[in-house]
Amino acid sequence: MPEQRYDWRARIGVLSPISNFTLMTEWNSVLPDGVKAYEALMGLTETTPESLVEMKKNALAEAVKLSYGLMDIILFGCTSGSFIGGAGSDQEIIKEIESAVGIPATTTTTCVLEAFGDLGVKRIALIGPYLKEVFDAEVGFFKHHGIETAYLKAMEYRYVRDISSLCERPYVYYRMAKEAYRSVKNIDAIFITCMASPAIKIIDVLEQETGVYLLSSISASLYGVLKKLGIKGPIQNYGKVFDRL
Repeated sequence: MPEQRYDWRARIGVLSPISNFTLMTEWNSVLPDGVKAYEALMGLTETTPESLVEMKKNALAEAVKLSYGLMDIILFGCTSGSFIGGAGSDQEIIKEIESAVGIPATTTTTCVLEAFGDLGVKRIALIGPYLKEVFDAEVGFFKHHGIETAYLKAMEYRYVRDISSLCERPYVYYRMAKEAYRSVKNIDAIFITCMASPAIKIIDVLEQETGVYLLSSISASLYGVLKKLGIKGPIQNYGKVFDRL
């Protein structure tokens, strides 16, 4: 019997700060048939701006290793790592990876901006685990791209191990998102930032209860990657953004 291929349609290489159980669990539950994700680790222990900049130095080496597996695309799968350098830093990462491995690349932040643009999002509530100084950089990045942050809730986690523990508490963001919705008017979307932030169980519920778009770094990354690959899905129960594929 011939060996069964689970990636006959596309192989997605993901550069993660650490082993990302949240991302892999969510994606594996919704990836279209024939699409499979593979992960390489850049190594990150703290989420300070300095540590995030240092982490990016490992990205190219890990991208090269991933490319040996004949990936169809490589995702720099770190939200903060792709905005911490300011406006244009995500595009610089893409150019460096594509030059190094010769295959298409994207970043989480690039995918988020793509999703915002396709949905017409201009005003957001922003919630997530980062330190306030990291959030300040994210707000500035979005502002440069015409996205206003009308509400911000920072959990102030410094260490990656604390952020990773959120995968065991997937509903913490439900209450944060509802608080955001009650606290500010006339937003287009609630954005749950960070690639370790679980959201798959709450996205559809929150969109139904609030009437605004709900995106996470993980869901937006998948949207951007599939769009770049030209794969239509279907993707169900993961937010209205996937209706745009």
